[in-house]
Amino acid sequence: MKALFHIERRAARARFLAGLACAGLAGMLAAAPAAAQEDGWKPEKPIRLIVPYAPGGGTDVLARLVFSKVGDSLGQPVVVENRPGANGIIGTNLAYESKPDGMTLLFAAADFISVAPHIYKKVVKFDPDGSAAVAPAAKMGFVLSRQKKGDFKDLSDIVAKSKAGHYTYGHWGPGSMAQMGMELLKAKAGIGNDSMQEIPYTGAAPVMNAVMGGQVDFGFVPTPLAMASGSRLDLFALGSPARFPGLPDVPTLKEEGYDIDADTWFGVLAPPGTPQAAVEAIRRQVARVIADPAVQRSLTEMGYVPATFPPEEFAAFIKAENARWGEVVRNAGIKVEE
Repeated sequence: MKALFHIERRAARARFLAGLACAGLAGMLAAAPAAAQEDGWKPEKPIRLIVPYAPGGGTDVLARLVFSKVGDSLGQPVVVENRPGANGIIGTNLAYESKPDGMTLLFAAADFISVAPHIYKKVVKFDPDGSAAVAPAAKMGFVLSRQKKGDFKDLSDIVAKSKAGHYTYGHWGPGSMAQMGMELLKAKAGIGNDSMQEIPYTGAAPVMNAVMGGQVDFGFVPTPLAMASGSRLDLFALGSPARFPGLPDVPTLKEEGYDIDADTWFGVLAPPGTPQAAVEAIRRQVARVIADPAVQRSLTEMGYVPATFPPEEFAAFIKAENARWGEVVRNAGIKVEE
């Protein structure tokens, strides 16, 4: 198992370095001379981008890729500040309470914006609908996976056998998308808790190791890990609205008869009260970067799907996601002691 963990660590490091290379980064995102501004707002000092996860992880690499060229156009460097802890809540609390002047941004994800507030009510200090929604960046899917044994033919076989037996699945904590995806599938397919029991781990890599090693029967694995380790897993279904180009042979849950969207989203938020001129200026630059074909290719190679809806709709999208995942948490009875 240690060998598998080290393999994943090396794969994560390789993806991190590849992300830095394609973004042209080295720790701080250095800006070129200021471009002509059409937005009516210019930052007066370096922009602080809070990433609520540790350096080198998937969210960190994604944030640095997206912001590699934003500073060039705004005329100031964008400095990434990693603030990990409490599954993203610590960094999000910090960003939410920062001065609303456009100088502090948050690289957000569904895990701690749309899900965590419904579970960790005492720890969360931010209003999940209260931040200034700047721009969407990307989505990431999860694949229902199992150790390569060949004892399940397809998803319908999994559902039928699960109802008549007892199996386990791994996730990386209450409210993690690996748990949320499975809870959606259990609800849609009529699989009881006794038939599919949860086993929590400390992160996605340990879940991957547990699935490959057979310590758990199933797991919803992030697409980047599924792409890196798919030859060692049986990949049954993707919890996304459409198939992912990096895994073209893996059907979606919807194709298998279960209308489920278990994607996680990533985007840029700002503290409540941030001037609209600043929001609009940064929004345009983020949207410009995401629309770049080279960036889109990099995102797909890394296991992400570029945001496809207008950035002006981001606030409404977040509100809908927060309500949707809150309902899933309530229906699944997910609770923690704080």
